[in-house]
Amino acid sequence: MKNQELVDFLRSCGVCEVCQLRYLKARGSEYKDIKETLRKLNVKLNENEENGGSIPQCEDQPAKKPRLSVCSTCLGLFSEDFQQELLAGILNSDFAKYDCQKIVLAISLPMTLQLRQLSMWYALQRTFGTTVDGTNPPDVPVKEAVKLILHPIICEKLGKEYDANGLMISIDLRHHLEEDGVEKLVKLNKEAFPAKAAHQKRIEISRGLLEKQYQPSKVKAETFEKYFQIPCTSAEEPLKLQTIELQGPLTCVAGRYRKLSREISHTPWVLNGKRVMEDSIEEIIIRSIGPHFTEKPEKIIFMSSGREDVDVRCLGKGRPFVLEIPNSIRSSLSREQAHQMEQAVDKSGKVSIVDLQVVAREELSHIKTGEEQKRKFYRALCVLKEPVTVEILEKLQIPDSFDIQQKTPIRVLHRRPLHTRPRTIYSVKARVQRQNPKALIVDIVTQAGTYIKELVHGEFGRTTPSLSSITGKAIDIQALDVVGIDLDWPPEVDNSLDSK
Repeated sequence: MKNQELVDFLRSCGVCEVCQLRYLKARGSEYKDIKETLRKLNVKLNENEENGGSIPQCEDQPAKKPRLSVCSTCLGLFSEDFQQELLAGILNSDFAKYDCQKIVLAISLPMTLQLRQLSMWYALQRTFGTTVDGTNPPDVPVKEAVKLILHPIICEKLGKEYDANGLMISIDLRHHLEEDGVEKLVKLNKEAFPAKAAHQKRIEISRGLLEKQYQPSKVKAETFEKYFQIPCTSAEEPLKLQTIELQGPLTCVAGRYRKLSREISHTPWVLNGKRVMEDSIEEIIIRSIGPHFTEKPEKIIFMSSGREDVDVRCLGKGRPFVLEIPNSIRSSLSREQAHQMEQAVDKSGKVSIVDLQVVAREELSHIKTGEEQKRKFYRALCVLKEPVTVEILEKLQIPDSFDIQQKTPIRVLHRRPLHTRPRTIYSVKARVQRQNPKALIVDIVTQAGTYIKELVHGEFGRTTPSLSSITGKAIDIQALDVVGIDLDWPPEVDNSLDSK
């Protein structure tokens, strides 16, 4: 089968130039200059054809806009008229509200389009015989062609880049022949696959069904032709643009927070339907960052690498956190904007944030991956009932790692299952507090997931060994700070306005 023979047949069936290239298996940039591509493929140009063919006007008639015929296979999907209609529809939507540089088109196509591709497949087999395979489609699929043709055009017109994770423009296309085509397909399905139909109370007709089951190698042309014409008939009306909906991208904003207060919870604390505390770390951060990115801050998901108890501070470089912001209207953050957000959080006096930045969704794995293998650094203020002796201090100088067995603490049993968890303590170092001879300042490096308070006092033997059992003395903990988290993410950024 020569290219010219194929194109001549397609033209006789009312197939547009773009779809002619689809059946010639054109790829990528070959759709940019259709006539040049046809020349390279040794196909003679049809001078009367322009985007699907135009009806020539007599010289005596007044000048009119040429009436374009509708392609029998794509129903005008790849025509310039549809491109202009689609572009106008996007610009008339809420598109301007989204400050996103990257977009993706999600086009819902009627099944009648698939039926027309199938009809042409049968027609090509009848005309060109075994040179047309019965299992592998003879054309570039319509969905793939949309990515190759429409995506670049719309992106260029809108001045945007294509990205599967960008602003999603969902486009619903309909055609007046769809309902009739589906009814015929139900009848065809019963005849083509009687064994399956006999066991189905209700036949689910879908695009997936068409793709998987309907091809010349599985359904005879004679059976298909009882319900659909081969080749497909020309259409009087093109596809209709039904709706355009916009879904902003998922934007991820990361940073590190420092918890400066011993009277604030990690997330909103609600008990028996009532707030226990007025504010939380999550709410303070989202309140300062959310409105820049979304009209619905309540949809933002807050995550962090672990969490502290209400009465525990988090100091040092801070704890890594990330905000997942769905349907965001912005996906970028300037240094000035980040600085303003950091300052707004700092004004709370309870939380401070640094290193604020937009990160790729794939980077969120840093928050959870290998969480229990991370090391965490703590400083605890502990007290004894008696003055600290040299012997007690020596027992609490532990440079080498050791393992403990830790049952779920009683204080968290209402939200954690009862388990005995092995944990590694990497080092312990203690010194006497100057102002109080009965007080110790203990620096502890542990495996993430260790309950530090119980490590200190042992909780009636539920954590073994504990600092209390090691020294043989009752030790209680008065204050605890997280001073370091062994996670080098997100990367440090300087959002200060005087930085270069």
